[in-house]
Amino acid sequence: MSSSLQKGKENKFYITVIFTTIVLFVVFFTSKLWMYDDNPNMQTPFNTDILGLDQTTLRLNRWEYNPEKKLMEVSIETIHTGTDVVKPTFTFKAKERDSLEEYPVKVVYKDDTNIVVQIENVPETYRIIGLFVYEHRDRKILENEARERYSLEGDTLNPEETETELELPKPSEKILVGDYRSIKINTELETKDVIEYQIENVKREIKEVENQIKIITEEKIPLQEELIVALEEEIETIKNDLEYQTKEEKEESESEIKSKNEAIEEAKKEINELKENANKLMEKREKLQEKLNSISPEMDKKDKDKKKEKEKTSDEKQDKKDKSKSKNKTESDKETSKDNKKE
Repeated sequence: MSSSLQKGKENKFYITVIFTTIVLFVVFFTSKLWMYDDNPNMQTPFNTDILGLDQTTLRLNRWEYNPEKKLMEVSIETIHTGTDVVKPTFTFKAKERDSLEEYPVKVVYKDDTNIVVQIENVPETYRIIGLFVYEHRDRKILENEARERYSLEGDTLNPEETETELELPKPSEKILVGDYRSIKINTELETKDVIEYQIENVKREIKEVENQIKIITEEKIPLQEELIVALEEEIETIKNDLEYQTKEEKEESESEIKSKNEAIEEAKKEINELKENANKLMEKREKLQEKLNSISPEMDKKDKDKKKEKEKTSDEKQDKKDKSKSKNKTESDKETSKDNKKE
């Protein structure tokens, strides 16, 4: 009896130790999922010019993640700021920080300035993802630069030498960093139609243009107008004091009035330029809206076609179910009839 009680106590002790160990392991390995992360946020800024490539300025517009599909989608804008006549092309790779494993990357949309890439097989436990952007300049341009370099260095290059003998630079590289705290969770994220990406980019451009117009009309122009009012008040104050000033003081005051009048003219010139820029942006917004209106009907047609296809598929499934039920009912009726005959 005593031995049995002792064994029971030992079993409880071992179970408690095992359970505690498991809990500690779970807490240790999952703490990053639910505890506050005080590490610096490594996210590459959104909607900001990103330098680092030879011919291109990048802008990171969107970075989303679907944990159900382990899928990431990154929207990038490429602005050609270099001197190359031929725009460069781009390739990508992605991997998590401190890891050698690369995730599959594919381009799902590309136009003259926008690229949308998807990163696949990204586990929910990810923390920091690096998207490597490689800029590939036109090979002929690089070869011409290499020949010019040889010429400047005093070396002679045989025109019949093969391309491989030219020392061409490697593609320039920029890493866009995604931090799990800044990447948007989107459980509905999936590969969209080309037109959907086009609409998304045009809408984004319209929003950016509208923001620029707002900054000009509501901030920059009023600031210049306030400056003019302040300068005019200062000039009026100086003029009122002129009759009480000495000859030397009057000369200084008149010089100051002249300087402030010139500043007023500069502010008025700035206002005119800002208004001109705002008008150009408004025109650009109209053109973008026209583009959006021309694309939208195509999208509506595709949506209708998708809806019809879904309805057709649904009807086909229902027909199959009905036929299956009818067949089962017929077989059941036959079996019942046979049983009745036997009786």
